[in-house]
Amino acid sequence: MTKFGTLHEDGTLTNVREISQESIGKCPHFIFVVGHYRDDESCRCDDPVYRAMMIKDWGYRESDFRGIPLRDIIA
Repeated sequence: MTKFGTLHEDGTLTNVREISQESIGKCPHFIFVVGHYRDDESCRCDDPVYRAMMIKDWGYRESDFRGIPLRDIIA
């Protein structure tokens, strides 16, 4: 398991979330950002809104997602 959280100056850790290394390894980009993973530990590379953010804010290209179909989003 990989543990993510906020480490404070006094040594306390809050906002802790653990994600299995297996789940991180299933992400085509091995992203180490806790918010990139859903509660079921699947990555958001197939989420159209999240993917657009990855392209705009993180510098990915659409071609980086070749072979990763988009998930249908139900409102």
